[in-house]
Amino acid sequence: KYVAVEPNTYFEKALKEEHDARGLTFPLQFVGIKGEDIDIPSDEYDEKFDVVISTHVLCSVDSVTSVLENAGRALKPGGRYVFMEHVMAQEERSFVWYSQLLMAPILKIVGAGCSFRNLRDDIESYFGGSDEFTVDIVNFDAPMPKFMFPVRPHIKGIVTKK
Repeated sequence: KYVAVEPNTYFEKALKEEHDARGLTFPLQFVGIKGEDIDIPSDEYDEKFDVVISTHVLCSVDSVTSVLENAGRALKPGGRYVFMEHVMAQEERSFVWYSQLLMAPILKIVGAGCSFRNLRDDIESYFGGSDEFTVDIVNFDAPMPKFMFPVRPHIKGIVTKK
């Protein structure tokens, strides 16, 4: 069973069409709310999932910690949280860093609340301080058109529940 949590409800139709076009037979439940607002009873949620995947989610939620907490709770032992996020440029006062500061208000409006954050630190702080998880994060520049250079700095990684 797969649950798609997406605050942008206009993606629901496209997700379901893609599901059907690929001939996938598993049930797909769509929840049109922000990830930190999901309220699934713990007996249906805690340690029930092999994998939790998020792509470009943490940039637009109000509480990164709540989403990470829910992802960690949902994983079975041996389960993995797989993520990819665009991030704030690591080099302060660099051209990309200043460009992100200038672009941030526009991105927040056209990107459904998206913002530039230091998500690597957030993820490492939340999961890395626990003996219950291992964390592997890689920095990379996402393959995007040149004019989108402010959103190229990305991280991707896997958090594994022991």
